[in-house]
Amino acid sequence: MILWFFACQLSPDSHLRDGLNAPIPPPVVALITIDTWRADHLSGAFSPNIWALAAEGERYTRAYSPMGLTSPAHASMLTGLYPWEHGMEANNHHGYRLRDDVEVLPEQYPGWATAAFVSAYPAGPAGGMDRGWDVFEGPAAGEAPGETAVKAAMAWLPTDKPALLWVHIYEPHGPYQGAGATERLRYGGEVRHADELLGPLIAVLRERGATIVVAADHGEVLDEERCSYQHERSISEHVLAVPLVRWSPGIKPAVIDDLVGLTDVPALLKGETIAARSHWFAQSGMCEADCAPGCAPAGLAGRDTVVIDAGGRWVNRPGRGKHVQGQPKPALRAALDGVPALKTAVSPTNKAAEILGYLEP
Repeated sequence: MILWFFACQLSPDSHLRDGLNAPIPPPVVALITIDTWRADHLSGAFSPNIWALAAEGERYTRAYSPMGLTSPAHASMLTGLYPWEHGMEANNHHGYRLRDDVEVLPEQYPGWATAAFVSAYPAGPAGGMDRGWDVFEGPAAGEAPGETAVKAAMAWLPTDKPALLWVHIYEPHGPYQGAGATERLRYGGEVRHADELLGPLIAVLRERGATIVVAADHGEVLDEERCSYQHERSISEHVLAVPLVRWSPGIKPAVIDDLVGLTDVPALLKGETIAARSHWFAQSGMCEADCAPGCAPAGLAGRDTVVIDAGGRWVNRPGRGKHVQGQPKPALRAALDGVPALKTAVSPTNKAAEILGYLEP
């Protein structure tokens, strides 16, 4: 009895709820992505569950997306590569797909149970983002309620082996269904709804001692630009700056102001410390001259390319040329020339684009 008493005192973190020798549950690694979620909507007012998670974990205040399109940005999180490196250079309904020789996230966890539950067509499976997952569930067209993905994930989560989980919520994406008299208010309501849906899943993952990374694929223009309530035509901070949070048991709470990007997500999931970047590359999804004056040609090929550092950004706008915003390092201007030209897609699926509202039927 005396020996048992001292053992308990020396091991305060022992799992004693089911007895002294209760097994430690297998590890869980979870990626949660919220579509079209602005960085300024990670807050106690708009996303209280994730804000509470961030307060006990790491919150990255200068995280960037490579593009304001769902498929390329998610593919960067699943590969650690820029879109022009992994091949998904536009949404899958444009006919783009991951290169076959690129390693995807579930392939980095051999022997683990892996599952993805996504809420919209651009997050997969078309284009290869279902590759490597034991289970991949997502709509064949359009979108599905985020609640469907959350419930499926909670029902799947195994207790007998290590697990890698990806859950994608589409609700903040337009057209906004939230309550409110204006589009901005309705957007905020959508973000609150997404956070509410994720609350039970976050609670279960915390109880399991999971490593959790929460991120957006891109943000949204509300009423700040001439083309409002969209994301695919903009390289603004409203679109490229994204929320990024990591939580795991015993993590030291921190607000991290280093420049990072969505290509760092695989390392964050593995619990690695990521180094600050000196700069970050990004692109707009497409050109529309009414939204981005001077851009040409219209469509995917006329997209802006931008390089961002601590002082500002250089922009290369086809049809207009290069210009500067703020005071970035002069040497970065030439770095824009290193981003390869867009590869032409083979077989665009226009019907999927129409269903999602990207094209007029």
